[in-house]
Amino acid sequence: MTPFVLGEEEVVLGFALIGIRGATPANREEALRDLASARAQASQAMLLVTESVADLIRPEIRDATLGGSVIQIIPGVRPARAAAEDSQAMLLAALGIKL
Repeated sequence: MTPFVLGEEEVVLGFALIGIRGATPANREEALRDLASARAQASQAMLLVTESVADLIRPEIRDATLGGSVIQIIPGVRPARAAAEDSQAMLLAALGIKL
Protein backbone atom coordinates (compact mmCIF):
# COMPACT_ATOMS: atom_id res chain seq x y z
CA MET A 1 0.00 0.00 0.00
CA THR A 2 1.59 3.26 -1.15
CA PRO A 3 0.19 6.41 0.48
CA PHE A 4 0.06 9.85 -1.10
CA VAL A 5 -0.32 13.07 0.94
CA LEU A 6 -2.34 16.21 0.12
CA GLY A 7 -1.69 18.97 2.61
CA GLU A 8 0.32 21.90 3.85
CA GLU A 9 3.96 22.16 2.82
CA GLU A 10 5.24 21.19 6.28
CA VAL A 11 3.16 18.01 6.35
CA VAL A 12 4.16 16.97 2.83
CA LEU A 13 7.84 17.63 3.60
CA GLY A 14 7.58 15.58 6.79
CA PHE A 15 6.13 12.62 4.94
CA ALA A 16 8.76 13.04 2.21
CA LEU A 17 11.42 12.35 4.86
CA ILE A 18 10.12 8.79 5.08
CA GLY A 19 9.67 8.39 1.33
CA ILE A 20 6.01 9.26 0.89
CA ARG A 21 5.19 11.54 -2.01
CA GLY A 22 2.65 14.35 -1.83
CA ALA A 23 1.30 17.62 -3.16
CA THR A 24 0.61 21.01 -1.63
CA PRO A 25 -2.52 22.49 -3.22
CA ALA A 26 -3.01 26.22 -2.63
CA ASN A 27 -6.67 26.41 -3.63
CA ARG A 28 -9.72 24.30 -4.47
CA GLU A 29 -8.84 23.86 -8.15
CA GLU A 30 -5.34 22.59 -7.37
CA ALA A 31 -6.72 20.30 -4.67
CA LEU A 32 -9.22 18.79 -7.12
CA ARG A 33 -6.49 18.33 -9.74
CA ASP A 34 -4.15 16.66 -7.23
CA LEU A 35 -6.96 14.43 -5.91
CA ALA A 36 -7.81 13.27 -9.43
CA SER A 37 -4.14 12.70 -10.24
CA ALA A 38 -3.57 10.65 -7.08
CA ARG A 39 -6.68 8.54 -7.69
CA ALA A 40 -5.66 7.89 -11.32
CA GLN A 41 -2.34 6.33 -10.32
CA ALA A 42 -2.77 2.62 -9.73
CA SER A 43 0.12 2.54 -7.25
CA GLN A 44 -1.61 4.97 -4.87
CA ALA A 45 -3.64 2.78 -2.53
CA MET A 46 -4.22 5.31 0.26
CA LEU A 47 -4.64 9.06 0.20
CA LEU A 48 -3.84 11.10 3.32
CA VAL A 49 -5.48 14.54 3.30
CA THR A 50 -4.98 17.23 5.92
CA GLU A 51 -8.04 18.88 7.47
CA SER A 52 -7.48 22.22 5.77
CA VAL A 53 -7.30 20.65 2.29
CA ALA A 54 -10.22 18.35 3.09
CA ASP A 55 -12.34 21.41 3.91
CA LEU A 56 -11.73 22.66 0.36
CA ILE A 57 -12.90 19.45 -1.34
CA ARG A 58 -15.09 17.63 1.20
CA PRO A 59 -17.87 16.61 -1.28
CA GLU A 60 -15.32 15.18 -3.69
CA ILE A 61 -13.62 13.26 -0.88
CA ARG A 62 -16.97 11.76 0.10
CA ASP A 63 -17.66 10.74 -3.51
CA ALA A 64 -14.17 9.23 -3.90
CA THR A 65 -14.58 7.27 -0.67
CA LEU A 66 -17.97 5.97 -1.78
CA GLY A 67 -16.30 5.03 -5.07
CA GLY A 68 -13.85 2.76 -3.26
CA SER A 69 -10.85 5.01 -2.64
CA VAL A 70 -9.14 4.79 0.74
CA ILE A 71 -8.89 8.34 2.05
CA GLN A 72 -7.89 9.30 5.58
CA ILE A 73 -8.20 12.87 6.87
CA ILE A 74 -5.29 13.74 9.15
CA PRO A 75 -4.53 16.79 11.30
CA GLY A 76 -2.41 19.44 9.68
CA VAL A 77 0.07 21.93 11.05
CA ARG A 78 -2.54 24.66 11.43
CA PRO A 79 -6.04 23.95 12.67
CA ALA A 80 -8.56 23.86 9.84
CA ARG A 81 -11.10 25.76 11.89
CA ALA A 82 -11.15 27.37 15.28
CA ALA A 83 -11.32 24.91 18.13
CA ALA A 84 -14.97 24.12 18.68
CA GLU A 85 -16.23 24.56 22.19
CA ASP A 86 -18.41 21.85 23.59
CA SER A 87 -22.12 22.58 23.79
CA GLN A 88 -22.13 22.99 27.58
CA ALA A 89 -19.40 25.65 27.48
CA MET A 90 -21.23 27.53 24.71
CA LEU A 91 -24.49 27.46 26.69
CA LEU A 92 -22.81 28.71 29.86
CA ALA A 93 -21.08 31.51 27.93
CA ALA A 94 -24.37 32.52 26.30
CA LEU A 95 -25.99 32.71 29.73
CA GLY A 96 -23.06 34.69 31.12
CA ILE A 97 -22.11 32.03 33.64
CA LYS A 98 -18.42 31.60 34.40
CA LEU A 99 -17.24 28.55 36.35
